[in-house]
Amino acid sequence: MKNLPKLKTIKHPTIIKSNNLIDAVYKMPINAKHLFSIMLRYITTKNSIQDNGQLHTITAEDYGKLLGITDKSTQYSELKKATYKLLRTIIKVPLENGKYKEYHIFDSAEYAVGEGYTSLAFARNFLPFIQNLQGDYTKLRLAETLRLKKFASVRLYEKMMQYRGDDCSGWYEASLDDLKPLLGVKQGHIYWKTHYFNARVFNPAIKEIIKQLHWKIKVQKIKIGRRIVAVRIEYSDPNYGGLFSQENKQAVLNQAKAKSKALAKASALAHHKKIGIK
Repeated sequence: MKNLPKLKTIKHPTIIKSNNLIDAVYKMPINAKHLFSIMLRYITTKNSIQDNGQLHTITAEDYGKLLGITDKSTQYSELKKATYKLLRTIIKVPLENGKYKEYHIFDSAEYAVGEGYTSLAFARNFLPFIQNLQGDYTKLRLAETLRLKKFASVRLYEKMMQYRGDDCSGWYEASLDDLKPLLGVKQGHIYWKTHYFNARVFNPAIKEIIKQLHWKIKVQKIKIGRRIVAVRIEYSDPNYGGLFSQENKQAVLNQAKAKSKALAKASALAHHKKIGIK
C-alpha cells in the first residue's frame, strides 16, 4: 500500500456519544452503523473540538476483523458500501418544541483504489457531539455494539446504556410514538403499526440483546384502555465485568490452565531433582 496514510494507534475499547446524539433520529444499514462506531475509537471525551478536517483511517482488514469478515475482497467491498451510506446519512437532533436540526456525520472520505483502506473526516459542525463533552454523554462498549446485527438492537442498546446505573442495571420508559423513530421506523411505514413494530422491530431487538449480551430484560407494556401506548424496559447485566462474564470466562480458564501447567512442571522438576534426574 504505497499511499496508505500513517495510521493512528490509539484505539479505545469504550466509545462515547453526547446524549443529544443518542436521542437523535436517523436510519442506516447495520454495516454503516458499525463503521460509525468503529471510527469513534479514535475520539475521547478529553479531545478538544478541532476544525481541521482531520482524516481517520481504517483498513479493510481491520474492518473485516472487527466484524468477522474473513474474505479480503468482501472486506473492502463492505467497507466501501458502509462508507458510501455513512456519507449520505442525515442525523436529526431534537431541539425544543418538537423541532430538529439536521447534520451530516462526515464531511469527506478518501479512497485509494486497490489500496484497501478508507479515510474519513468528521463534519466540523458534528464534532460537538463527540468531542470536548462535559458529562452529558453516554459510554458504550465497542465490543458489545459490534455483536449486535440489527440497527434497532444497537439503537435500543445505546438508550439502555444511557440510563444504566453503576450497578449495571436500569430502566427506560418511552412512548411508542417516540420509540419508533428512534429505532429507525418512519411514520407511514407498515412497521409504524404497533403490531408490526413489535413483531418485526422491537421484540427482535430485545431478543438479540438478551442473546448476544446476556442481559436480563423485562418489558412492561403500558396501555390506555386496550391500546399499547408506551413500554417500560427494566434491565440488568449481572455479568458485566465480573468473574463469570462472557469476556472473562475464557481468560479465567486460560489462567487456570497456565497455572496448572506451571505447578505440574515445578512438581516434576522437584521430583526429578529428588531422585537424581537432570
